Amino acid sequence: MKQKYIYTLFLLVLAIFIIPFTCSHLTESAIDDPKNEILLRKIGHEVLISSNDRTSKVVPIKIISKNEFQISFENKFAFTPDSLINIVKNNISKSTFPKEYSVSVRKCSNEAIVYGFHIDADSSKNVIACVGRKMPLDCYVITLKFASKTNILFTKYSLFAIFFLAVLLFFLMRFRNAKREKEVSIAADETNITIGKYSFYFQKNQLEFENEQISLTPKESKLLHILSSSPNEIIDRNTLQKEIWENEGVIVTRSLDMFISKLRKKLDKDSSITIVNIHGVGYKLEIKN
Repeated sequence: MKQKYIYTLFLLVLAIFIIPFTCSHLTESAIDDPKNEILLRKIGHEVLISSNDRTSKVVPIKIISKNEFQISFENKFAFTPDSLINIVKNNISKSTFPKEYSVSVRKCSNEAIVYGFHIDADSSKNVIACVGRKMPLDCYVITLKFASKTNILFTKYSLFAIFFLAVLLFFLMRFRNAKREKEVSIAADETNITIGKYSFYFQKNQLEFENEQISLTPKESKLLHILSSSPNEIIDRNTLQKEIWENEGVIVTRSLDMFISKLRKKLDKDSSITIVNIHGVGYKLEIKN
């Protein structure tokens, strides 16, 4: 069994190291999908159309980094932030780009940012300002920067790894606890309760007197177990009836007396033991020293 624990622990440690290592190799450029570059050019084209320019060209997309791209134009144009936001959002929603990104519009002359906004996967965290204003005719470049897919994938895989390890540890602990309970139960089966000169094996429903073994019914065994747990103390009659017949629904008053009578006969080999009837109250197992 120890080998199983060692093997499970080894798998846990291996999972902790392999999953982050795997995630670190999942880095993927947002432009890897050919459709994405076309969508970026489409964004540029629609921006020109919105400014009533149907002749100027969108120059080739510039890849600044794995997740940052620049859209440039042949000629000057004017735009409204509202229109730019809608154009970008509509196109990105149809792409395989990450759904979290920032957009900035810079002047060609000094690269000063004249407008920008941020779209989050959670729309309540979007940052959009200065809508309703028209930006004047000028030379602009539009830069889109997307959230790193590596971070997104790493977060998802990390959460999965934590969940997986937690579940595995939970079942491992349950297995260990169940094993311990079983061992305790087995030990209890083998443990005897000394009642005078008798040895009482509750789980086995058995009494032993010297070398003689005396069988008990389950109810006799349960009744003796309750009485022997509090020797020389009165156990209320109703308590005994409830403990022994609680799962049967019907309690026959004289059944208790009958089982007491049977127990007395099985314990009569030791004169120091007596089950005493306390009239109107209950019974007690009296053991004389």
